[in-house]
Amino acid sequence: MFKKRNIFILLGIIILIAVILFIYLQNKPKTPPKMVLSETEWDFGIVKPNEKPVKVITIKNEGDEDLLIEKVRVSCGCVKTSISTKKIKSGKSAELTITFDTTGYDGKVSKDIFITSNDFQEPEKRMRVFVEVEHQPTPILNLSQTEWNLALISQGDKPSLSLMIENTGDNDLVIDSLEVYKHMSYNMTLPLTILPQGKQEIILTYDSTGHELGEVKEAIRISSNDPKKKTISFIIRGYIKEKGSPAISILPTGLELDLKTDAEEGVVKKFVLENLSEENVKIISVNTSADFLAPLRSEFNLNSKGKEDLPIVLFKDKALQKISGESDEEYIYITIGLPVKITK
Repeated sequence: MFKKRNIFILLGIIILIAVILFIYLQNKPKTPPKMVLSETEWDFGIVKPNEKPVKVITIKNEGDEDLLIEKVRVSCGCVKTSISTKKIKSGKSAELTITFDTTGYDGKVSKDIFITSNDFQEPEKRMRVFVEVEHQPTPILNLSQTEWNLALISQGDKPSLSLMIENTGDNDLVIDSLEVYKHMSYNMTLPLTILPQGKQEIILTYDSTGHELGEVKEAIRISSNDPKKKTISFIIRGYIKEKGSPAISILPTGLELDLKTDAEEGVVKKFVLENLSEENVKIISVNTSADFLAPLRSEFNLNSKGKEDLPIVLFKDKALQKISGESDEEYIYITIGLPVKITK
């Protein structure tokens, strides 16, 4: 009788504890989701060039509420990720697969992976991966400049540029192709091989003949076997204006000589000729209307935007003999040669 009563008491106590525990668990506040990574750093070690090592880590939810993975981003396109699920129940885990594409890399490399979730205390966690890629002899293409500024040119101008292509790598650099606009030309035969630490000069010529007026913004695309820069662009900028007509300025427009004050024999005065046009001009001859005036130059080139002196000598004694009145007016005749192109 006594034993039965004790058993009933014990059962009652157990039932009471179970009820209390059930009530406690039902009313216990749930903890927010908590993201825990199995690794925050991982070293793939030494790998061969172009290998793609893979690592799988786990993302565990140590909170009571569902953990939601909102976004996984990486600091480089060479790292790819995939996750088994973006909704992780309490106490469960998801697998994050990381693939590192080492193509084009040499030596030690590190990249970051950022995982964003609804973990209120730490909404973004960072994981860093390391790898060391064994050295493989590779070419490295470098240009002496990456842009050519034509500035302001006239339609029909043909400016040129010396561009240096250099191989700073330790394997042969092969230039496979140059893609250029129809106005461009170059003095290089393709394919072109440049030895390690070698250089090659190419001359680029821009022919603006027939090009529409206005802004120029074009590019040359150079393709090679450089693993990091398979194709690079060389930019050409400038502005093409309409070609101007020849224009020559002559100053002064006349000379004054006084036989009384200019006492020396062989007095020299000068005109200054300036070519204001875009074209070179050729002076064919310079003559005078009197034999006591003589030009010291009779044939010369007047370059575009250039200036040239034209000295004139006065022979005083001869002028006194020839001039009968108080004054005289003579002239300088300048003959300009203009080109006439004839095609057959």
